[in-house]
Amino acid sequence: MKTEPRYWDVTLKAVDDFGNETRQFDLAFAPGLAMAFIPGQFVAVLCPKEGKIIRRAYSIASAPEEGRHLELIIKRVEGGAVTAWFWGLKAGAAFRVHGPFGKFVLPEPIDFDLVFVATGTGIAPFRSMIRHLLAVGFQRRITLLFGARYETMIPYQAEWLDLAARHPQFTYIPTLSRPTAAWKGETGYVQTKIEQFVSNPAGRRIYICGLNEMIQAVQEAAIRQGFPEEHITFEKYD
Repeated sequence: MKTEPRYWDVTLKAVDDFGNETRQFDLAFAPGLAMAFIPGQFVAVLCPKEGKIIRRAYSIASAPEEGRHLELIIKRVEGGAVTAWFWGLKAGAAFRVHGPFGKFVLPEPIDFDLVFVATGTGIAPFRSMIRHLLAVGFQRRITLLFGARYETMIPYQAEWLDLAARHPQFTYIPTLSRPTAAWKGETGYVQTKIEQFVSNPAGRRIYICGLNEMIQAVQEAAIRQGFPEEHITFEKYD
């Protein structure tokens, strides 16, 4: 599906605080309007600043079936003009976005199992993809590996657990590098989980999103397991 970018007026409906200076911003379009986009694409937010417009790109975290609104997950950047502006917004605030853009999308048809690996706000495009795939009845295996330092730094934790319980083809594996004694799940960095959970490359492809250091480590781990480079796709957030 080809999507045509355009400018959209949006209104901030709600803000969910995930902790660790990370929030989800729920943006509504005008009544009767909806954005057609492909899971994995992004929008540019137009932030007014001292008489100028600053553009910042954010992956869409909601699914295209929910096209009457957009969900963006954003981590506050110390000294960042746009995230400081976002943190000051209240429900009802109006501004503009431009999009959709981006080629970090899944091919059609998808005749292979999917492995998604993310840290931080790199979860955004995969949330859009997973929600869409499950909504349309995709039956191939989907594995989500998500890495964080602490349990309190996992966005959408309850949602992932619910989806995994309701969809047997979806496996969710969070791993913590600095777990507390109460944590009963996986520990260590996401790249250390490739051999454990994704050891057989046959019929699988890996998609990675996050910071460059993590992406490189996951790539190297996947190649050691026999994944050809053309079956590893990534998007960097730095």
